[in-house]
Amino acid sequence: MKRPPVPALKLPLLLLLAVLLLAIVGIAWTQAQSRQAESALLQQQSALNAARQQLDHSRQQERLIATHLTAYQALVERGFVGTEDRLAWIEAAQHANRDAGLYGLDYRLTPRTASPAALAQGLPLGQTVMTLTLPLLLETDLSRFLDALKARAPGVFRVQGCRLSRINEAYAGAGRAPQLSAECDLLWFTVAEKTAPANANPPDGNPAP
Repeated sequence: MKRPPVPALKLPLLLLLAVLLLAIVGIAWTQAQSRQAESALLQQQSALNAARQQLDHSRQQERLIATHLTAYQALVERGFVGTEDRLAWIEAAQHANRDAGLYGLDYRLTPRTASPAALAQGLPLGQTVMTLTLPLLLETDLSRFLDALKARAPGVFRVQGCRLSRINEAYAGAGRAPQLSAECDLLWFTVAEKTAPANANPPDGNPAP
């Protein structure tokens, strides 16, 4: 049996090898394209999911704002949200003093400081100490004054503490002259990133009429 001549088979073998190489390259290219397409699809799905989550979050925020907008506006109008209004606090204390039928007062305001983190709960909450000194006839005058101040308060405040002391003996026996002096520290709270400029606040320590 005769063998085919090797030179005659060389060209078909080379062509077959070339076809096999092209097929391998084609398969590898197809697989790479498939992986790229799958990766692109996953990225698009991830972007779509992120967009849906963002949309859901925006809708939740919108519902939250709509639910609490009235309460937020009330806090703004009350003076709790925004820069501190020291003049309004002082005027409220003066009016409360007159409403309670008392004898005037002195006040002192400290610079605004950040509230403790446990109280702020992540909000830019600040507090300003107002120290009030007022003469009293009776101890019950103090509670009447504080009730009147709560009714007039243009913001949110808390009584940190009060101290009572006797007034000079010169008042003794002078009818309805004040017999006691009260010194109270009030904390006024505001939610604001920055405090008002110093020149926008009234001077501290001025006596009320």
